[in-house]
Amino acid sequence: MGLSIYFFLFNLFLIGHGYTEKTLGLLTSAMAVGNLVGAIPAGRLAQRLGLRQVLLACFLLAIVVFSARSMLLGLASQISLAFIAGIALAAWAVCIPPTVAQLTDEQQRPLAFSLVFSLGIGVSAAGGLLGGRLPGWLANHNALFHFLEPDQLVLLLSCCIVGVGIWPTAKLRLARSDSPSVATAFFSPFMLRYLPAIAVWSLVTGSFSPFANVYFRRHLHMTLPQIGDAFSVSQISQVGAVLTAPLIFKRFGLLAGIVYTQIVGAFLLFTLSAISSPLAGAVVYIGFTTFQWMNEPGLYSLLMNNVSPEERGGAAASNTFIIAISQAVAAAIAGEAFSHFGYPLALRGIGLLALLAAALFWALRNHPLPGVLHAFEMEEE
Repeated sequence: MGLSIYFFLFNLFLIGHGYTEKTLGLLTSAMAVGNLVGAIPAGRLAQRLGLRQVLLACFLLAIVVFSARSMLLGLASQISLAFIAGIALAAWAVCIPPTVAQLTDEQQRPLAFSLVFSLGIGVSAAGGLLGGRLPGWLANHNALFHFLEPDQLVLLLSCCIVGVGIWPTAKLRLARSDSPSVATAFFSPFMLRYLPAIAVWSLVTGSFSPFANVYFRRHLHMTLPQIGDAFSVSQISQVGAVLTAPLIFKRFGLLAGIVYTQIVGAFLLFTLSAISSPLAGAVVYIGFTTFQWMNEPGLYSLLMNNVSPEERGGAAASNTFIIAISQAVAAAIAGEAFSHFGYPLALRGIGLLALLAAALFWALRNHPLPGVLHAFEMEEE
């Protein structure tokens, strides 16, 4: 909830203080570099200190860094803080998959990942509604905080909401990660096939998603409440999509289901590039994010099912490491592309990347995956 409000509003807040798509791309890239730098150390810390301790550190670091980002508006400060924020988010991304895997068995795991993602998206829907309306409400009730802008006050309040998560996290009882080596997981036969595919798909997710709210404002000329409504409806539709994803994977198979959702996502990006109507743009964007998030449970289930239990922490760190590299590159290039070429041409380029990612995942069918075959054998028995 806290970070959904924060990320919804933050880019628009910076745009109001003279930032452009190009500088926003630099900040997004700096955060992705922080993801890159933090991924491997986070895996080692989880092994040494335990998952719960690292998760608690994520909360504390996020509160401090994101609060500072709302107050220190110089470009150098923003780049430095974005980098540190990326480290905190990398640790979170590394710890969540083995945490879910540790708290579930193999039969529960696909549904568990769907529940985790759908809960996060559902709560974020409320974040979009609040982020779109709280600044306007506070502008009329800001007498006690006249030294802060309404947007700044909302950003700080969202950091307070993040702090509430410390309480349930402190009650988790998790064993220490037993991954022997990140390098062992990174160079396993399955990971060497999986990582190139996820790298290209991460170029897609890292190119458009960070700029979606700016696209609505500058290209489609939507108001802040309209943007908030579009984000909220998008997140509500994603909840349904993520919850029904296990049925799609069961019907078509895990790999085929992932590929089909990526192909549909590419088609919707091409459609989005040709739209100038705010309503049509919002509808197509909702469809794109729905299919983008629908394949997330499949990707994490595919990853966790095809590595041994002792390699899960290392596999999650390797996955985060590669995603961070791709998103660091994507954010920097996308910010420049949107500024130089405009949104329509850039979106068509991102759509082509989505088709390439689908082709790479489809190519995994030509290389039998031990974990998947074992799962099929178990189902047949």
